[in-house]
Amino acid sequence: MTTPAQRSTLMAGYRMLDLSDEKGMLCGKIFADMGVEVIKVERPGGDPARNLPPFHQDDPDPEKSLFWFAYNAGKKSVTLDLATADGRAVFQDLVKVSDFVLESFPIGYLENLGLGYEALSRLNSRIIVTSLTPFGDTGPGRDQQADDLVLWASGGMMAIMGERDRPPVRMNLLQSYFHAGAEAAVGTMAAHYPRELTGEGQQVVVNMQACIVWTLMNEQAYPILHGNSVQRNGVFVGSTGMRQRTVFPCKDGQITLLLAGGPLAFSLRAFFKWMDEKSMCPQWMAEKDWSMWGPATFMNAKGDEVQKEIDAIEAAVTAFFLTMTKAEIYAEALKRRILLAPVSTVADIMASEQLAARNFFVPLSHEDLGTTISYPGPFAKLSETPLAVTGRAPHIGEHNREVYRALLGYSQEKLLALRIVGAI
Repeated sequence: MTTPAQRSTLMAGYRMLDLSDEKGMLCGKIFADMGVEVIKVERPGGDPARNLPPFHQDDPDPEKSLFWFAYNAGKKSVTLDLATADGRAVFQDLVKVSDFVLESFPIGYLENLGLGYEALSRLNSRIIVTSLTPFGDTGPGRDQQADDLVLWASGGMMAIMGERDRPPVRMNLLQSYFHAGAEAAVGTMAAHYPRELTGEGQQVVVNMQACIVWTLMNEQAYPILHGNSVQRNGVFVGSTGMRQRTVFPCKDGQITLLLAGGPLAFSLRAFFKWMDEKSMCPQWMAEKDWSMWGPATFMNAKGDEVQKEIDAIEAAVTAFFLTMTKAEIYAEALKRRILLAPVSTVADIMASEQLAARNFFVPLSHEDLGTTISYPGPFAKLSETPLAVTGRAPHIGEHNREVYRALLGYSQEKLLALRIVGAI
């Protein structure tokens, strides 16, 4: 599957035990890209996340989940049942030779098994245990469980998504899990630094709701600055509730454009000059002084008059954009220094010349499927210790023999006994 030479040397020599479900798998994936040996600990028969769609060629098979492929690439897999005494003993042996443990069990689950942080730290004082929790490990919500929908809503992001005249919506895919997984990686690395200085590990607790709240930084500041709140389908630009859109249709998709004057008036003037050259800019828009136009000047303005002006601008902009494709608009905007961008689809991203120039997508061979699949590359490029997506996601228990025999030194007889009792 992967040779050691293919792994990043950034964190080579470290080992992580990944017990997390889909909430934390991205964290383990990040560490695998950094060169850590990440061992995915699955229950016998496989992790339930293997059944998450979509599937390769729409074949619902636990060994063909594209979700599993994406967030477990570069990891190893062992099967282990922590509910059995023998399984817990094996896990304790693994902790003794590891540096990180990643888990997302309900609060108290591992403690009840005798595998909480305090117990593990007695086995290995260097161990860092990172726990992903829906609402943290203290407070009235500590024992509450939540899926992505609940976290997206309780974190506040859902309130500002969707159409203005319809109920709020969630973002597709498990966005709260991905935010939390990335923050878990940051928190784990923050704990790793003092561990290298003192030799002592610690527990990292990630509050997944708080991770979503952190995405609302601008929303939290907006009421203070402008007397109102960011709302769905555009932004409100004054205390009287005027609304302007930020996404406009074009020939083959959408363009995002913020119509703002003040310090951004240079962009607006360049944009309206372009429209004027195409004979599609109303005269009053071409002649208006946009340097003083924007939210700051709307605070004391009559809301209905300003909204009519905004609506007229948006109608003209929409008509202009509908005459061109995303590529045509973006190419000209770059020449004219206009602040806009095409709204990229997945197909656009896959065809991106910029991403291709940086070799972002990494082809990985799936010999069992007889195909090669393109994966997103690592999150950063390091000049001396480059990160790497090192290989496909593991099959169920693919590395049992390597880990239990070579790493822990278990005999073949012991492995057979563990299989008989259902521990592995």
